[in-house]
Amino acid sequence: MTTQLAVERLGKSAIVALNNPPANLWTPEALQRFAETLRSLTEEDAVRSVVLTGAGESFFSAGADLRHLENASRQEAEAFLEAFQAAHRALRSFRGVTVAAVNGFALGAGLEWALACDYIVAERGAQLGFPEGRVGLVPAAGGTHLLPRRVGVAWAKRMILGGEMVRAERALAIGLIEELVEPGFSKIVALSLANKVAQQAPAAVATARRLIEDSPLHSLEKHLSAEREAVLSLMGQAEAREGIRAFLDKRNPAWNPEEDD
Repeated sequence: MTTQLAVERLGKSAIVALNNPPANLWTPEALQRFAETLRSLTEEDAVRSVVLTGAGESFFSAGADLRHLENASRQEAEAFLEAFQAAHRALRSFRGVTVAAVNGFALGAGLEWALACDYIVAERGAQLGFPEGRVGLVPAAGGTHLLPRRVGVAWAKRMILGGEMVRAERALAIGLIEELVEPGFSKIVALSLANKVAQQAPAAVATARRLIEDSPLHSLEKHLSAEREAVLSLMGQAEAREGIRAFLDKRNPAWNPEEDD
């Protein structure tokens, strides 16, 4: 088990912190452990949300540890890139809500880590950007796909082609983040957002995420068909029966048998 990743459980949330000071760089070891951790958390019914953050006060993550690429063979570089993509697939496959608590610099693959989450909370003073062009590279863990979906093509070009850094205040204005908070509060606010998912049915959350993420690929008519099939599928499950019954009984639903509320 790598010491570069710290996992803490708090209620129905898991807090996963990259802990590789001073800049919280990603190494192959940390990426492998992260993917394993997310796959494990997905199997835990008690964990409904994940908050991602960086250890310390200055860096969420400055991205990949380039020492692993400096003299790497093509095969070694390919293995490192696949580790990044496997980690992000594990993150995006988590069945609950994921929230990034950006507590400092989020650069390159570090920003891609945040972009793979459902929401991003950032502290005042945090800076976000893609400096890959300065070292002759390009984003390789979803940045060129996820960034324009959040901020549009023009801002994605400014940040990736021009290497423009944006402060958290500007990030909020362009839609890169959802919440701007004071220094030291990103994890608290991220947990507050993450915990809202506990009120929702797990299967409904997973299904709704898939529908939202697939929506740009479909026409409205095709998407309406997908929504209809999703609702019909959910209606045959115990969660929907419990949710409807609880609503009519004016009580909180119990999504899991061990839940008392």
